[in-house]
Amino acid sequence: MRMSASGATAWIRVGVGLLLTAAPQMFVDRFVEDESSGTLVLFARTVGVRDLALGLGTLAAERSGNPTELQRWVRAGLVSDSLDFLFGLASTRLIGRAGVAKATATVVPVIALDLLGLRKLAISTDWRRRRGYEQPLVVPQLPQT
Repeated sequence: MRMSASGATAWIRVGVGLLLTAAPQMFVDRFVEDESSGTLVLFARTVGVRDLALGLGTLAAERSGNPTELQRWVRAGLVSDSLDFLFGLASTRLIGRAGVAKATATVVPVIALDLLGLRKLAISTDWRRRRGYEQPLVVPQLPQT
């Protein structure tokens, strides 16, 4: 079975999340030129928890077969990644151009996968709807007395 763009993004998030949660010092040492502090390690761990939660939520939504839930989780990841990118760009004075290049280069491919996943979900959902595979939500009514 072929993996979807949304599934690939979710697994990337789970992997990064596990790495940052379990071994944040390794990540901080690799990407921070100055001596790393406990604050940076804690920050890396919290980013890892965020990515892990987004990845697991996306995988669960994909497994559920509910395209609306999957779109919701992919959009949440896209918002997170886009804000990471924008705040990375805005940090030029703080971390310099090389730091910005490192920070933004890691998130751009994930943003591309998020957008691809959402596009494919929209096409798939529209195709299913036009062929009558998706039934409208029916809310049961309580009997009138």
